[in-house]
Amino acid sequence: MTIGTWMKAAAVAAALIAPGAALAQSTWEQIQSTKKVRIGCAQSEPWCFKDLSGTTDGVTVTSNGSVYRGVAVALGKYIADSMGVELVVVDTTWGNAVAGLQANQYDFMFQLDATPERAMSIDFAGPVMWYPVALVVKDDFAPTTWAELSDPKYRLAAPAGTTFVDVISEKAPAATLATFQQSSEAIAAFQSGRVDGAASTGPMADVTRLRLKSGKTLVPKPVVARPSSAGIRKETDERWKNFLQVAVTYAYDTGTTDKLYRDFLAWRGLDPATAVSTRREDLMR
Repeated sequence: MTIGTWMKAAAVAAALIAPGAALAQSTWEQIQSTKKVRIGCAQSEPWCFKDLSGTTDGVTVTSNGSVYRGVAVALGKYIADSMGVELVVVDTTWGNAVAGLQANQYDFMFQLDATPERAMSIDFAGPVMWYPVALVVKDDFAPTTWAELSDPKYRLAAPAGTTFVDVISEKAPAATLATFQQSSEAIAAFQSGRVDGAASTGPMADVTRLRLKSGKTLVPKPVVARPSSAGIRKETDERWKNFLQVAVTYAYDTGTTDKLYRDFLAWRGLDPATAVSTRREDLMR
Protein backbone atom coordinates (compact mmCIF):
# COMPACT_ATOMS: atom_id res chain seq x y z
CA MET A 1 0.00 0.00 0.00
CA THR A 2 1.40 3.42 -0.97
CA ILE A 3 1.68 6.27 1.53
CA GLY A 4 -1.07 8.19 -0.24
CA THR A 5 -3.43 5.20 -0.22
CA TRP A 6 -2.72 4.53 3.45
CA MET A 7 -3.40 8.15 4.41
CA LYS A 8 -6.66 8.25 2.44
CA ALA A 9 -7.76 5.05 4.18
CA ALA A 10 -7.08 6.75 7.52
CA ALA A 11 -9.24 9.67 6.44
CA VAL A 12 -12.12 7.34 5.52
CA ALA A 13 -11.78 5.53 8.83
CA ALA A 14 -11.96 8.82 10.73
CA ALA A 15 -15.16 9.70 8.88
CA LEU A 16 -16.79 6.40 9.79
CA ILE A 17 -16.38 7.03 13.51
CA ALA A 18 -17.81 10.55 13.36
CA PRO A 19 -19.82 11.83 16.30
CA GLY A 20 -23.29 13.31 15.78
CA ALA A 21 -23.56 16.37 13.57
CA ALA A 22 -23.16 19.73 15.27
CA LEU A 23 -25.12 22.88 14.49
CA ALA A 24 -22.06 24.46 12.85
CA GLN A 25 -19.65 22.63 10.61
CA SER A 26 -16.58 21.26 12.30
CA THR A 27 -13.16 21.59 10.69
CA TRP A 28 -13.41 18.04 9.37
CA GLU A 29 -16.81 18.74 7.84
CA GLN A 30 -15.56 21.99 6.28
CA ILE A 31 -12.64 20.20 4.66
CA GLN A 32 -14.85 17.44 3.32
CA SER A 33 -17.47 19.83 1.94
CA THR A 34 -15.10 22.39 0.41
CA LYS A 35 -12.37 19.92 -0.59
CA LYS A 36 -9.90 22.45 0.74
CA VAL A 37 -7.69 22.57 3.83
CA ARG A 38 -6.24 25.91 4.96
CA ILE A 39 -2.80 26.37 6.47
CA GLY A 40 -1.69 29.48 8.35
CA CYS A 41 1.52 31.03 7.06
CA ALA A 42 3.64 33.49 9.05
CA GLN A 43 6.35 34.69 6.67
CA SER A 44 9.43 32.95 8.01
CA GLU A 45 11.98 30.95 6.06
CA PRO A 46 12.47 27.96 6.00
CA TRP A 47 8.90 27.32 7.18
CA CYS A 48 6.63 29.34 4.92
CA PHE A 49 7.17 32.34 2.67
CA LYS A 50 6.09 33.95 -0.58
CA ASP A 51 8.50 33.11 -3.38
CA LEU A 52 8.97 36.05 -5.75
CA SER A 53 11.79 34.41 -7.73
CA GLY A 54 9.54 33.01 -10.43
CA THR A 55 11.20 29.59 -10.30
CA THR A 56 9.02 26.50 -10.44
CA ASP A 57 11.37 23.71 -9.30
CA GLY A 58 10.81 22.06 -5.94
CA VAL A 59 7.57 22.05 -3.97
CA THR A 60 5.41 25.15 -4.43
CA VAL A 61 1.77 25.98 -3.73
CA THR A 62 -0.03 28.76 -5.58
CA SER A 63 -2.71 30.34 -3.42
CA ASN A 64 -4.63 33.58 -3.96
CA GLY A 65 -2.27 34.55 -6.77
CA SER A 66 0.94 34.07 -4.74
CA VAL A 67 3.50 31.27 -4.87
CA TYR A 68 4.49 29.84 -1.49
CA ARG A 69 7.41 27.66 -0.48
CA GLY A 70 8.89 26.25 2.69
CA VAL A 71 8.93 23.15 4.85
CA ALA A 72 5.47 23.88 6.30
CA VAL A 73 4.05 24.38 2.80
CA ALA A 74 5.59 21.12 1.54
CA LEU A 75 4.35 19.15 4.54
CA GLY A 76 0.94 20.79 4.30
CA LYS A 77 0.71 19.82 0.62
CA TYR A 78 1.74 16.26 1.48
CA ILE A 79 -1.14 16.07 3.98
CA ALA A 80 -3.63 17.72 1.62
CA ASP A 81 -2.66 15.37 -1.22
CA SER A 82 -3.14 12.38 1.08
CA MET A 83 -6.71 13.59 1.74
CA GLY A 84 -7.41 14.34 -1.91
CA VAL A 85 -8.06 18.03 -1.21
CA GLU A 86 -6.49 21.37 -2.16
CA LEU A 87 -4.09 23.20 0.14
CA VAL A 88 -4.94 26.89 0.60
CA VAL A 89 -2.30 29.14 2.18
CA VAL A 90 -3.57 31.95 4.44
CA ASP A 91 -1.22 34.75 5.47
CA THR A 92 -0.97 35.50 9.19
CA THR A 93 1.63 36.48 11.79
CA TRP A 94 3.13 34.66 14.74
CA GLY A 95 1.38 37.10 17.04
CA ASN A 96 -2.00 36.31 15.46
CA ALA A 97 -1.43 32.56 15.10
CA VAL A 98 -3.68 31.42 17.95
CA ALA A 99 -6.38 34.03 17.35
CA GLY A 100 -6.48 33.12 13.65
CA LEU A 101 -7.13 29.49 14.48
CA GLN A 102 -9.86 30.40 16.94
CA ALA A 103 -11.50 32.69 14.37
CA ASN A 104 -11.57 29.88 11.76
CA GLN A 105 -9.27 31.79 9.41
CA TYR A 106 -7.27 28.60 8.77
CA ASP A 107 -7.41 24.97 9.87
CA PHE A 108 -3.88 24.31 11.10
CA MET A 109 -0.51 25.95 11.46
CA PHE A 110 2.89 24.35 11.85
CA GLN A 111 5.78 25.49 14.06
CA LEU A 112 3.52 26.28 17.02
CA ASP A 113 5.16 24.91 20.15
CA ALA A 114 2.69 23.16 22.45
CA THR A 115 2.87 25.16 25.66
CA PRO A 116 0.49 25.05 28.66
CA GLU A 117 -0.51 28.65 27.95
CA ARG A 118 -1.42 27.94 24.32
CA ALA A 119 -3.18 24.72 25.29
CA MET A 120 -5.72 26.83 27.15
CA SER A 121 -6.87 28.19 23.80
CA ILE A 122 -6.05 25.65 21.05
CA ASP A 123 -5.25 21.98 20.53
CA PHE A 124 -2.14 20.42 19.04
CA ALA A 125 -1.00 17.54 16.89
CA GLY A 126 2.60 16.37 16.97
CA PRO A 127 5.44 16.56 17.53
CA VAL A 128 5.91 17.42 13.86
CA MET A 129 9.68 17.73 14.24
CA TRP A 130 12.31 18.60 16.82
CA TYR A 131 14.64 21.55 16.72
CA PRO A 132 17.76 22.17 18.78
CA VAL A 133 18.69 25.49 20.30
CA ALA A 134 21.61 26.65 18.17
CA LEU A 135 23.91 29.60 17.56
CA VAL A 136 25.11 31.17 14.34
CA VAL A 137 28.83 31.75 14.93
CA LYS A 138 31.95 32.46 12.91
CA ASP A 139 33.69 29.58 11.19
CA ASP A 140 36.66 29.71 13.59
CA PHE A 141 34.56 29.92 16.78
CA ALA A 142 36.09 27.36 19.17
CA PRO A 143 33.61 26.52 22.00
CA THR A 144 31.34 23.52 21.45
CA THR A 145 29.64 23.09 24.84
CA TRP A 146 27.39 25.22 27.05
CA ALA A 147 30.00 24.98 29.80
CA GLU A 148 32.63 26.54 27.53
CA LEU A 149 30.20 29.26 26.48
CA SER A 150 29.53 30.18 30.12
CA ASP A 151 32.19 32.88 30.17
CA PRO A 152 31.72 36.68 30.21
CA LYS A 153 34.04 37.04 27.21
CA TYR A 154 31.45 35.37 24.99
CA ARG A 155 28.69 37.73 23.90
CA LEU A 156 25.50 35.95 22.83
CA ALA A 157 22.38 37.52 21.32
CA ALA A 158 18.78 36.31 21.49
CA PRO A 159 15.29 37.71 20.85
CA ALA A 160 13.71 38.90 24.10
CA GLY A 161 11.06 36.70 25.67
CA THR A 162 12.04 33.56 23.76
CA THR A 163 13.11 30.07 24.76
CA PHE A 164 16.63 30.98 23.67
CA VAL A 165 16.98 33.54 26.47
CA ASP A 166 15.88 30.98 29.04
CA VAL A 167 18.24 28.30 27.72
CA ILE A 168 21.29 30.57 27.58
CA SER A 169 20.56 31.91 31.06
CA GLU A 170 20.34 28.37 32.42
CA LYS A 171 23.07 26.60 30.45
CA ALA A 172 25.63 29.41 30.08
CA PRO A 173 24.79 31.79 32.95
CA ALA A 174 28.17 33.55 32.91
CA ALA A 175 27.98 34.46 29.21
CA THR A 176 27.23 38.07 28.32
CA LEU A 177 23.65 38.01 27.04
CA ALA A 178 22.22 40.73 24.80
CA THR A 179 18.50 40.66 24.01
CA PHE A 180 16.73 42.23 21.05
CA GLN A 181 13.09 42.68 20.06
CA GLN A 182 13.46 40.85 16.75
CA SER A 183 15.50 37.88 15.53
CA SER A 184 16.72 40.06 12.66
CA GLU A 185 18.24 42.49 15.15
CA ALA A 186 20.15 39.67 16.84
CA ILE A 187 21.48 38.54 13.45
CA ALA A 188 22.46 42.12 12.60
CA ALA A 189 24.41 42.32 15.87
CA PHE A 190 26.27 39.15 14.87
CA GLN A 191 26.99 40.51 11.38
CA SER A 192 28.40 43.72 12.79
CA GLY A 193 30.62 41.87 15.26
CA ARG A 194 28.86 43.24 18.34
CA VAL A 195 28.18 39.67 19.52
CA ASP A 196 29.92 36.34 19.00
CA GLY A 197 26.79 34.34 18.30
CA ALA A 198 23.07 34.75 17.62
CA ALA A 199 20.68 32.23 19.13
CA SER A 200 18.12 30.49 16.94
CA THR A 201 16.71 27.09 16.12
CA GLY A 202 18.98 24.74 14.20
CA PRO A 203 16.97 25.07 10.96
CA MET A 204 16.80 28.86 11.22
CA ALA A 205 20.54 29.01 11.89
CA ASP A 206 21.19 26.92 8.76
CA VAL A 207 19.12 29.33 6.65
CA THR A 208 20.82 32.34 8.25
CA ARG A 209 24.36 31.17 7.48
CA LEU A 210 23.26 30.37 3.95
CA ARG A 211 21.90 33.89 3.53
CA LEU A 212 25.01 35.46 5.08
CA LYS A 213 27.30 33.22 3.01
CA SER A 214 29.52 32.78 6.06
CA GLY A 215 29.53 31.29 9.55
CA LYS A 216 28.47 27.93 10.88
CA THR A 217 25.65 26.44 12.92
CA LEU A 218 26.73 25.51 16.43
CA VAL A 219 24.51 23.18 18.46
CA PRO A 220 26.11 23.35 21.92
CA LYS A 221 26.33 20.15 23.94
CA PRO A 222 24.53 18.79 25.79
CA VAL A 223 21.90 19.34 23.10
CA VAL A 224 18.76 21.20 24.15
CA ALA A 225 15.98 20.09 21.78
CA ARG A 226 12.37 21.24 21.69
CA PRO A 227 9.39 19.61 19.95
CA SER A 228 7.41 21.63 17.42
CA SER A 229 3.74 20.92 16.80
CA ALA A 230 0.78 21.83 14.62
CA GLY A 231 -1.82 24.09 16.18
CA ILE A 232 -5.53 23.45 15.55
CA ARG A 233 -8.87 24.68 16.90
CA LYS A 234 -10.45 23.14 19.99
CA GLU A 235 -13.56 21.22 18.89
CA THR A 236 -15.88 18.50 20.18
CA ASP A 237 -15.56 16.79 16.79
CA GLU A 238 -12.00 15.48 16.96
CA ARG A 239 -11.82 13.81 13.53
CA TRP A 240 -9.51 16.48 12.11
CA LYS A 241 -7.28 16.40 15.20
CA ASN A 242 -7.10 12.60 15.13
CA PHE A 243 -6.33 12.49 11.42
CA LEU A 244 -3.67 15.20 11.61
CA GLN A 245 -2.00 13.42 14.53
CA VAL A 246 -1.78 10.23 12.46
CA ALA A 247 -0.54 12.18 9.44
CA VAL A 248 2.28 14.09 11.17
CA THR A 249 3.37 11.02 13.16
CA TYR A 250 3.49 8.94 9.99
CA ALA A 251 5.44 11.63 8.13
CA TYR A 252 7.92 11.87 11.01
CA ASP A 253 8.35 8.12 11.48
CA THR A 254 8.89 7.47 7.77
CA GLY A 255 11.45 10.27 7.46
CA THR A 256 9.19 12.25 5.11
CA THR A 257 9.27 15.43 7.20
CA ASP A 258 13.06 15.42 7.47
CA LYS A 259 13.36 14.75 3.72
CA LEU A 260 11.10 17.68 2.89
CA TYR A 261 13.29 19.89 5.08
CA ARG A 262 16.50 18.70 3.43
CA ASP A 263 14.99 18.99 -0.05
CA PHE A 264 14.16 22.62 0.69
CA LEU A 265 17.73 23.34 1.85
CA ALA A 266 19.08 21.71 -1.31
CA TRP A 267 16.79 23.97 -3.37
CA ARG A 268 18.23 26.93 -1.47
CA GLY A 269 21.75 25.78 -2.32
CA LEU A 270 22.81 24.34 1.04
CA ASP A 271 24.32 20.86 1.18
CA PRO A 272 21.74 18.81 3.14
CA ALA A 273 24.58 16.75 4.62
CA THR A 274 25.70 19.83 6.58
CA ALA A 275 22.21 20.61 7.91
CA VAL A 276 21.08 20.16 11.49
CA SER A 277 18.68 17.24 11.83
CA THR A 278 15.01 17.75 12.75
CA ARG A 279 14.81 14.27 14.30
CA ARG A 280 15.24 13.86 18.04
CA GLU A 281 16.87 10.48 17.54
CA ASP A 282 19.70 12.09 15.60
CA LEU A 283 20.08 15.13 17.84
CA MET A 284 20.47 13.08 21.02
CA ARG A 285 23.16 10.74 19.72
